[in-house]
Amino acid sequence: MAGALPAEEYGEKLKKAGFTQVRVTVTKPHEINMEVVKSSVMDLTEADMKDIEGVSASALITAVKP
Repeated sequence: MAGALPAEEYGEKLKKAGFTQVRVTVTKPHEINMEVVKSSVMDLTEADMKDIEGVSASALITAVKP
């Protein structure tokens, strides 16, 4: 996930670069191995763990450069 951006932020960056009709469509949500997360990051609360679920996905990004 290094370098990954939230979909909204990605879309805004494309708009700032002059693109229009920006669409970000999630194509495949990724399962996150929560055991690996728990063993890597020790200070996560149960609420943090719940927030992490479903945050990673592949997406199809389309835009038009006029």
